[in-house]
Order: sequence, then C-alpha cells, then structure tokens
Amino acid sequence: MGPDHAGWRTTTAITVKVRLTTVDQGLMSLTGDLERARATRVAIEELIAEPSLLGPDFQPIRRLSDDTVVGQKATGRGRPGTEVGDTLSLLEGANRLGLAERLDWAWRCHTFDVAVDAGMAVELHLTPEPATYAVPCPPRLAVSFARGRRALTVVAELHDDSFADLAKLRRAVEEMRGWGWGLAVDDLADDEAVTSALPWLRPDYVQVDVSRPGRASSDRTRAWVETGRSVGARVMAIGVDGPRQRAEAVALDADCARGLALGAPSPSPQS
Repeated sequence: MGPDHAGWRTTTAITVKVRLTTVDQGLMSLTGDLERARATRVAIEELIAEPSLLGPDFQPIRRLSDDTVVGQKATGRGRPGTEVGDTLSLLEGANRLGLAERLDWAWRCHTFDVAVDAGMAVELHLTPEPATYAVPCPPRLAVSFARGRRALTVVAELHDDSFADLAKLRRAVEEMRGWGWGLAVDDLADDEAVTSALPWLRPDYVQVDVSRPGRASSDRTRAWVETGRSVGARVMAIGVDGPRQRAEAVALDADCARGLALGAPSPSPQS
C-alpha cells in the first residue's frame, strides 16, 4: 500500500492550524497582560502625583480603661474603577512595577500634612512599606516630611513582610528611631523568630488580633504578650469589632484597642 498523501496533508494542516491558534491565544494573553500592566502603572502614577486620592482614612485607637482616643491608625485606599481598586491590589501592583517606594512616600507625606492641618495631638500609626526602607524622602516631599517630624508623634507598624530581611529591618528601625518614631509589631505570635526579635526591637506596642476566636487565650499569645511586656511594650488589641472581641481584649488586659466597635475608619480623625 502506498502512502496516504491526502491524509498526511490533512493532518499537517490541522496541526499547523492548532499551533497557530495557540500562538494567537498566547499573543492575545500577552497583549492583555501588557495592557493591564500599562493601566496599573498609569493609575499608580496618578496616585503618586495626587496622593489625596488615596485618603487617608483614620481609625481611632482607644485606651480600654476609659475609651479615650490615644492614637489614630492611618490607612490608604485603592481607587475604585481602576486596576488598583482596593488597597491590596494597589500595593501588589506598586511592588510589581517598582513603584512602591514612590507611592508610599507620597501617601505618607500627604498623611502628615492632613494630620498636622487637623491639629492631631495623639499618636499617628501607619505602616511603612518595606520597599521604602533605606530609601530617602524625595526632595519634593521634604517640607511635608520635616513638618510631620516636628509636629507629630508617629508609630510605625511592622507586619510580617517587614521581617523577611532582618538586616534591612535593623537598619530601618535605627533610621525610624532616629526620626523619633515609635514601633508597633503586628500579631505575629505564631512566628517564633519574630517573638525572639522583640528584645532587640524593643517595640512600643505588640498587637493581638482578637478577631480570631480564642486568640487571646492561646499559649503563643500569652508568650507573645509576656515577652512584649518584658521589654516595655504596651498591648494593643486589634479587630475589636463587637462585644466578644472587646471582652477578649479586656481579659487580655490590653492597654488599648482599635476596631469597628471603637470607631470606623473616617477621612477625618475622630475624638
């Protein structure tokens, strides 16, 4: 029997068509990815140029013994209707595109201006992005930064990503202490390495997330709180969104707390 040339030609044509379709799909996917990256960059560059679009929002931190406001936690927000519609997608996009340090500095200094203009006399808590560690303040923002340093009592909150590079964190802590900033450490009680770092960090606050049922009574939380208190830290309960969480914060003997039950985030600092 001779070769089936017609069948071979048909099979080859189908194979070529399938491969071309796969290439087309790949190019379409790549084009879509590039367009999304471009849109994300444009949105973030607009926020860097006009950081008031990011907020800030302020959530009160209250002393549990008498509900007095002792601080305000400042947070940014995304820009609805864009590729960075929420805070997480905004930070992910900024880090991916290498814009995190510019974005964070712009938002930080704008927040300083808002807080100073509001006459804030309590602590201002904020979360510096690790990408900004050892990155100097841009010259165009130097006046706002200096104004905030003179007028505000700032507390930097350190989250888990701050501990990815301990050498870098040590340098950042030294710099922040030089600015006169305090330190607060997020609820990282499950990370023994972070608990071990508390003696050299000497934070002003350690946080406990009481939104997690049973968190306040766990062995690791007790060790976290004891270690924090031993180096002079106060205990801040976070996630106090209702009566149960407040009761856990009181049982923990927390010094202060924040959460929806104590005040929702607002564009204006609450008293």
